[in-house]
Amino acid sequence: MDERSQNFIARGMAITLGIVYLYLIVSCIWKYISTKDITNSKLEINLIVMIPVLIGWFARKDESLMIPKMVTGELIPTGFDHQSKKRRKRYYFLDSLGLAVVFLILTIIVTFLIEKEWQHLLLFPQWGEQINIIVTLSMEFLISIIVFYAISYVWDEWNVKRYNRKLDALENYHE
Repeated sequence: MDERSQNFIARGMAITLGIVYLYLIVSCIWKYISTKDITNSKLEINLIVMIPVLIGWFARKDESLMIPKMVTGELIPTGFDHQSKKRRKRYYFLDSLGLAVVFLILTIIVTFLIEKEWQHLLLFPQWGEQINIIVTLSMEFLISIIVFYAISYVWDEWNVKRYNRKLDALENYHE
């Protein structure tokens, strides 16, 4: 089997897995909304968690898979020059910003569409409820960006260093 055939099969398997994963998420959400009981979705939740864990487990030997990719699909720069570090930091910020936006949207959906009431801490009781909601969500959003940036920075820099060590070891092995 040539490389083109392997890529075609791998792409088909990835699409199939993506469809199954999407089905599991939709099924889990549907069961929760219709029954208001999360325990009805135990199988789906287990599979949603186990699929990425198993993929990570089997892919851990391929160091190039551990390097994060940008939204465009290209690998982040792995060099330690100023320009590469700057591009990686920008990637970490955009990644954390996107994740913070997703969490903000999910918080708004859960709070106002599912729970239908605001049960968070009122930081400034002298202000109106709407201002408190906006301030609280804004502070959660900013804190989320900072926390996600720190996690992304530490994790991805560790992966970049590990990747570079592996490349150095391979280059020294061939000499």
